[in-house]
Amino acid sequence: MMEILDEVMVDDLYYKATDGGVVFGGGEPLLRSDGIVDFCKSRPTEWRIYIETSLNVERRHLEAVAPYVNHYYIDVKDMNPDIYRRYTNRSNRRVISNLRWLASNVDTDKVTIRLPHIPDYNMVQDVERSQKRLEAMGFKDFDRFDYTMPHFRCS
Repeated sequence: MMEILDEVMVDDLYYKATDGGVVFGGGEPLLRSDGIVDFCKSRPTEWRIYIETSLNVERRHLEAVAPYVNHYYIDVKDMNPDIYRRYTNRSNRRVISNLRWLASNVDTDKVTIRLPHIPDYNMVQDVERSQKRLEAMGFKDFDRFDYTMPHFRCS
């Protein structure tokens, strides 16, 4: 991660002037929580830190980065365990547990929940049910959108 810090230091003035910072995303960044923490300890303190995550990780990863994160973008897919498993082939128990931890330990204004409508997996009503469940946990900021499936043509 320190190589990344060296790379982005060129933008230090920009980050400070715009209240900007660094987004950790792609794959599951929280699986590299140790590196993120090292990065955060070494960066200029004015830089903001953003995480794009599915939260389907062991809690220790989330707890490690929490003191440094200014905003979370969480792609929960769907709160329904059956829909989540069909789409990801994984359980969403960790996701739900980590969401509860966040709601209890972090200002929920620092969290945006992404709720996609995923063709062939969930319906708009499922997205609405997920949002209601998340609102009951205390979350307020939702990004609802449609996944679009790629179209392939053979010539």
